[in-house]
Amino acid sequence: MKTVPMLEVMVTLNAFSKTKKVFPAHELPIYLESYGAANIEIIGKNGDNHSIKGVDEEVANMVAYHGNQLLQSVFGTNFIDGIEVSINRIIEKEKTINGSENTAKPKDGSRSETRV
Repeated sequence: MKTVPMLEVMVTLNAFSKTKKVFPAHELPIYLESYGAANIEIIGKNGDNHSIKGVDEEVANMVAYHGNQLLQSVFGTNFIDGIEVSINRIIEKEKTINGSENTAKPKDGSRSETRV
């Protein structure tokens, strides 16, 4: 079972109203498409995780919630593959952030420590 973090964002609906939304991180492109990047302020992760039992089940849930047309405009005609790529990218980024990879290690072989 795969898990992705839940994001908390503030969405500006118009000049007078904002609303807070919480959704799985791989759905961020959908909200950017729907509301525009200028109207989305990412607050951060809310501490919960969204469990994904399988890509097909997740796609079915997304189709039921967002609809085919929006998913196709965001992820392309073959949106199932696009959603799977989005999920896998989020999982890989989380592994890097959570320490599965040594992010402090320089890639060019140089060291940041100085010995006396």
